[in-house]
Formats: sequence, C-alpha cells, structure tokens
Amino acid sequence: MELNELVGIDAFVLVEESYAAQKWLARTRDYLAKIEHTDLESSIRIRDTAGALLGLAVRDRELGFWMIFTDILADPSLRTEFEILAAGIPSPKEREAVVDRAAFHEGVIEYYSLGLVDRFFCQCEVKAPSFYPRDRVESLKSVLSAFFEAMGIDAPEHIPSLEIGCGDGGATMALHELGLSPLTLDIEKCEICKGLEVGVLDPKKSIVLDCSQLSSFFGREFEVVFGFMIGKLNPFDTFLWERVLREVPKVLKSKGQVLFTVSSKEEAELLQELLQQSFDATIKENGRSNGYFDQWLYMAALKE
Repeated sequence: MELNELVGIDAFVLVEESYAAQKWLARTRDYLAKIEHTDLESSIRIRDTAGALLGLAVRDRELGFWMIFTDILADPSLRTEFEILAAGIPSPKEREAVVDRAAFHEGVIEYYSLGLVDRFFCQCEVKAPSFYPRDRVESLKSVLSAFFEAMGIDAPEHIPSLEIGCGDGGATMALHELGLSPLTLDIEKCEICKGLEVGVLDPKKSIVLDCSQLSSFFGREFEVVFGFMIGKLNPFDTFLWERVLREVPKVLKSKGQVLFTVSSKEEAELLQELLQQSFDATIKENGRSNGYFDQWLYMAALKE
C-alpha cells in the first residue's frame, strides 16, 4: 500500500472511518486530545515537499501498529486545531517524513478502497454477478471519441477528469480503454466495492462520496466531468438530482465541459433545464445505443 511506503512504516490504520469523515476529523480530534506520553513507542511528523504539515503517524506501544492522523482533506476551519493538537503530542522517538502531497492523497484514497474490498469498511455478503456488456462499452467509446472531437479535446488522456455516479465501473471501462484515468465517485459503497473487486475500478482513483458534496472536497480542478446513465430523472426526483448537478460547475475549470447520458429525451431536456444558467448545451440521441443504456446525450461547456 502506498501510504506505508511513503511514510516508511509497516502495519497502520487511518483513524477516520471513511474518506468523507476526513473532512471533519471527529475521531482525530478526540484521539489526539487523549494520547499520553506513555501510550507511544514512536512518532513521525509527515510534511509535504513545501514543509507544510500533512499528518502525524504514531505507533501505539500496546497495540503494536501505527495510526495516521491527517488534515489533508479537512475543512480549513479545523486545520489550525489539528496542528495545535499534533504539536502537543509527546513521543520518546520522533522523526520526519517528507512526501509528495498528491501521492499522499492517492494513498488515502487507496487505503479506503482496499478497506472496502477487504470488508473492513463494507459488509457486502451477497455477491451479485458482475455485468459489463461489451456492446455498451464499444458504444460509449464511439460517443466519447465524438464528444472529444466536437469539444476540441485533443489529448483527453492527459486532462484531469471526474466521473460521478460511477457505480461498479460499467461505463468507466470505456474511459480506461481510451486512456483516461478519471477520479470515480459514487455514494453506494457496495457498488464501488464490486468494481474494485473485479479490477474495473482503480483503488487510487475511486471514492465513496455523496456527489451533492462535490465542492466541499474539490476545487475547480477538473476539465471534464462525466456522468453515464446518471439516474432515472423525473419531476419527482428533480430536487435530489438538482443538488448533485448544481455542484458540477463548481468543480470545473474555466471552459470545463461535461458529458452526461440518460435513457430518454425527456431526461435530457430536464438536464438542459436544470443546468441552463451554467452551460451551453447540446442534446441528441445516441444512434449506437442498444435502446436502454445511454440513449440520449447531454454535451455542454461552461458559459463564459
């Protein structure tokens, strides 16, 4: 696992129970406030290459493994408190580890992904058979190639991209086969777990997260956002989907673009209505669809 290699430690745990929980550091603040000098065998202060504190690793004398505390995802209002608590941790043996910030972040993502597969964070008991229809993947590859050409994206494999509602990775396969490596998000941890287990999703790029909270975890850092069969849209579900969709422009860079697929013209028109203030959009039917998956396309660019 990348984190222990970066920091130079053996067995470890991240203190927070999920990627999303790293935002608020509830367990971190509680544990750091209670640690006593006699509890610790050694500690490591983890810094990025600019010298900023990323975290603290402590080895518990009785438990015999390391615990990593980090504020890399924390709300800015909590970072000062974290640094004060970390500075007050006594240790008989202490050293520093300097790591690349992006690699450390990937390591955090990977930790929670592998924890799902190992059933540490996911208690899936019934394994439904994986269903990854080849015709859908090929259809999406054609759709994606046409989208990149229409939007003037020459080297999509090199741009930062995000896929919301990735599920078990059924559509992510098309992105991967075209050379893209998007960050993939879904609120359903058992779906992500399934995709990780069969090797369709990348453990360093897959996060269990409520997509209505996108801007709480990401800045304007993506050039393209994808959403394939983003859910059955209808007037009764509009409020729920509006919360997710209105977050998308907040994480796109200037002139960022989106590609969403839905199952009907009515859903595509509803997308257009919900996002008309943020995007210049085109909707059209997908002639290569099998009649169920990705029947209609919503392609758009952020308004100037």
